[in-house]
Amino acid sequence: GKHARRDTMPVGTGIKREKVPFQQVLLQLSPFFWQGDASWAWNTKVPFWTGSGEMEAFCELFFDNLATLLGVTTQAMLVGNIAGSGNSNLTTATDLFKNTVTSEWTRIYYEWNIPACGLGLLFGNIWFAWLATRLATKENRLDVTAQPYGLNTTVIYITIYAISLPALEAGVTKYNPGDSASDADSIAMGKKAAEYGWKVSVAANFVIGFMEILGCFLGDVIRNTFPTAAVYVPLAGVGFVWLAFSPMLTIVKAPMMCLLPFMVVVFGFFGNVRYPVYGKVTFPIALMAILMSVIFGWAGACKRSTEVLGFPYGPFGGDDGPSVSDFYNGFRAISGTGSSGTCQGTDKAAAKAAWKTYAFKGDIYGGFGKGLAGLSESELMEDFAAPALLFGMVGFLGTMTCVESAEAAGDAYPMSEIMIVDGIGTCMAALAGGMFGTTVYIGHPVHKALGAKIGYSMLNGIAYFIFLATGLFACLYNVIPECASGAILVFVGLLLARQGFEETPERHYPCILLGLMPFICNLFWLEADGDASKNMGVLTLAPAGGIVQGIILAALTAWAIDRKFEEVTIFSIVCGFLSLFGIAFSHNDLVYTYGVWGAEHQTLDVYADGSGVNKDSGTPEEAYNGWRWCIGFFMVAFFSALHIPFQKGNKYTKFESVPPRIEDDAEDPYDFSVHAAKEVEIPK
Repeated sequence: GKHARRDTMPVGTGIKREKVPFQQVLLQLSPFFWQGDASWAWNTKVPFWTGSGEMEAFCELFFDNLATLLGVTTQAMLVGNIAGSGNSNLTTATDLFKNTVTSEWTRIYYEWNIPACGLGLLFGNIWFAWLATRLATKENRLDVTAQPYGLNTTVIYITIYAISLPALEAGVTKYNPGDSASDADSIAMGKKAAEYGWKVSVAANFVIGFMEILGCFLGDVIRNTFPTAAVYVPLAGVGFVWLAFSPMLTIVKAPMMCLLPFMVVVFGFFGNVRYPVYGKVTFPIALMAILMSVIFGWAGACKRSTEVLGFPYGPFGGDDGPSVSDFYNGFRAISGTGSSGTCQGTDKAAAKAAWKTYAFKGDIYGGFGKGLAGLSESELMEDFAAPALLFGMVGFLGTMTCVESAEAAGDAYPMSEIMIVDGIGTCMAALAGGMFGTTVYIGHPVHKALGAKIGYSMLNGIAYFIFLATGLFACLYNVIPECASGAILVFVGLLLARQGFEETPERHYPCILLGLMPFICNLFWLEADGDASKNMGVLTLAPAGGIVQGIILAALTAWAIDRKFEEVTIFSIVCGFLSLFGIAFSHNDLVYTYGVWGAEHQTLDVYADGSGVNKDSGTPEEAYNGWRWCIGFFMVAFFSALHIPFQKGNKYTKFESVPPRIEDDAEDPYDFSVHAAKEVEIPK
């Protein structure tokens, strides 16, 4: 009943959004249309703080962003190691040069990139709090919840390997002084190589932000044209795969440290159990889970053996094999090297070094304005511009879903304005030296269910602006285990995936499940630290976070279930052309035993010279699959179009042998409901 639903965290109002006339959709493209005659002033009547619910929402949003930062920092450090000190393939450079590349990349990351992220977060969180007060004025009510704002998790995880790694490797190649260089030259060139990789990454981030701004012209059109299942695929996909599935893999690696905190989150958020401190004040569930993980981790709950394993895990009689700690904790830790064998965030020596190096010191905002010089690096930006535009499209598609999710929860925000703010926040971060973009966060229904208003959003922006500009994040990265915030992410991810199903007609559930598959493939693709799966099907669905492929699969199948042959025909033709130009289904890598042919999974050489081998990349032309997908989509379009003259309800139909279109969300494609099948006599 209603009481049971309320106790288990409702994520929507249960009222389906009606499609609006196309003329109104066009009007909504203007960022000023939504505001109408309502005042633009800050509505001071909207409560800033609502008590424990606001605190819960703040903790959830803060640690949600922190989880992204912790996870992507691990990957960024790995990128610096792959291109620099750990680059065993670079035999023509001095060790000092390679080590300088890694150390300088680390310094730039913490001193230039991280503070810039804080500036973007401050801008977006404050803006969305203001927007919530304007919604309160517009609709004459105070029960509004600000949209959450944070780091663009999906796009960041894509670009760290698709752009930052190859950019840094290009810098290493460009500035390599040779294996006979002096120490001074090795250090100077190593710093230039690291800065080159950073500049190109920042420039690409700016392009992504600009593309997100342009998305304001498409958001409302897409969500009013596409089936609900397709609109909710980014929400369900990112929620289930990146916020739930991926953190759960980290949790199960260390059950003594992470299992109990995970269950505390389940008890508190799903079961609605609260733990009183004094009177009506309760202990924040998210903070309790974090503290438990930290305490258990520092007590040794994730410590593993550092003894070197012999054959078959390592060579015969050598000391180059891995340890058990290597397998579980993800980085080199063998006995005799001073390694503790504990997991990230629980190493005392690393924590001390981070405090000594970065806390309240460093060249903070030293990269302000410098990173955009990467736009002039034509030899790389020529290759990265197209993927950056695609990643920007991925970003605004995710934003579209977040706006739809908030509206389903009761707060109808303007699509165009939110997309513009997303893009401006990312461009601001890039201007300040940031490689990572910002965006509206999924999770608004969760915060609204907790009773939050605007305080949680403003406090999150202010806290991160201060926190990331003081050098303390480098310290925190080394004192909080990765799985500490994972339990909170699992809760948010599962709840948002649930909303995708709740807002979708039952007959379209298979469409959402199909839409999840590219996200799962993307996780497999990125799992190997920038390497790729050898499964060509995985590599086909995985690029660009899986979002574009997921939306296409969900839309096509939903229209097919509804017998909307015109839509299937037209969209298949569009997808055919999209696949030719690398927007979707254009995987072009051949995988060999120890790696992949290049990193440009979204690029298709349409104008091959016929020699059989691409002259720039060396990749066999036969590897390009865009034209195959184009033909496949055209075949679908032709077959679908054959049904149109025979469908009931079509005024041009001569032979009504195909059932009519389904327009009602409650209708089933069969003549009887699945739930009532036992009561209906099925003709033999």
